[in-house]
Amino acid sequence: MRELLQSALYGLGSYFQSSHMVVLVLGMLLYFFAAGRALKAREKQLLAVTAALLALAMFPVSAAVLMLYQTRFYSYHWIWSLVPTTLCIAWGGTMLLWDLTGQQRRDGKAGRRLAAGMAALLALMLLTGNLGNLRSADKEQVPARQVAVYLEEEVPESREALLWAPRPVLEAVRRHTGKIPLLYGRNMWEPEAAAYAYDTYPMEQQRLFDWMETIEKGDAYEMPLGLKIYLKDVAAVWEEGQEQGSQVSADAHMLLLAARQGSLLWVFPAQATERVTLACVQLQAEYGLRVQMLGEVAGYTVWRCE
Repeated sequence: MRELLQSALYGLGSYFQSSHMVVLVLGMLLYFFAAGRALKAREKQLLAVTAALLALAMFPVSAAVLMLYQTRFYSYHWIWSLVPTTLCIAWGGTMLLWDLTGQQRRDGKAGRRLAAGMAALLALMLLTGNLGNLRSADKEQVPARQVAVYLEEEVPESREALLWAPRPVLEAVRRHTGKIPLLYGRNMWEPEAAAYAYDTYPMEQQRLFDWMETIEKGDAYEMPLGLKIYLKDVAAVWEEGQEQGSQVSADAHMLLLAARQGSLLWVFPAQATERVTLACVQLQAEYGLRVQMLGEVAGYTVWRCE
C-alpha cells in the first residue's frame, strides 16, 4: 500500500506534464461553478461526476485505492481513464464558445464571432495537447528484432525447443511471432504482468534469468545476490576474485541447468562468445552435452544443445 501511495503522490505531477487536457477540464469546472450559469439537471450531474472523479484521482489515498482495484498490471496514469475528460471538454467547450462569442445576440455578426472563437479554441487545444506520441523504432530494439527474424526463418528448431535468451531478444521474439516457445515470459522481470495470477517461476529459472542479465550487461552490472548465493551454495564454483577456471565451471553449470529446464536453444551476446565457448567445452567433457553455434546476427550468437 505504501508503494501505491508513493506512486499516486509522484505520478500526479508527471501526468499533468504529459496530459495538459486535464487543465482544460479544471478550468471549465471553475468557470461553470463560478459563473452561476443556469444549467440543466444532466449538465449539473456531468459537472458533479467529473469533479468527484477528479478529486478521487488527485487525492493520493483514494488514488491508491483505485490503483489497488485495477491491479498492479496498470500504472497510476490508467486511473485517469475514469474521468470523462473528452466528454467534459466537448460539452464545456461548446457551451463556453457559445457564451463568449455572443451567439444569443442576433446582430448579423454571430457567424464571424463563432469562427474567431473556434479558431481561438482550436489554437488553445493545440497548445495544451501533444496530439499523441510519435513513436519511432528504437535503435536498441533493431538488433533484437533481427535475431527474432533469424530464429523464425533460419532455425527450424526454434519452433520446438524452448528459447533462452537476453530480455530484449525475448521481447522482440514475442512481438514478432507467437510460434517460438520461450523458457519464461515477461512476467519474469515484470511481476505486475501476471495481474491476478499467483503462480511463480521455479527458482532455477529465476537464477537463469539473473545469469543471462549478468551476461547481457557485462561487468558494469552487479550480479544479483540471489545468483551469487546460488552459485556459491548449489554449484560451489563462483566467488569474486577466483581464477578463470571457477567461472568456466559456473558458466557450464548454468548451461546444464538451462538444458535440464528444457531449453536447448540459446542466444547470447556476441561479446560473451569466448566465455560461452569455454563453458560448452567443459559441458561436453563433464556431462556429454554437445553444443553447436548456429550463427551470429546483429551482435548476438545462436547456439543449439544436443
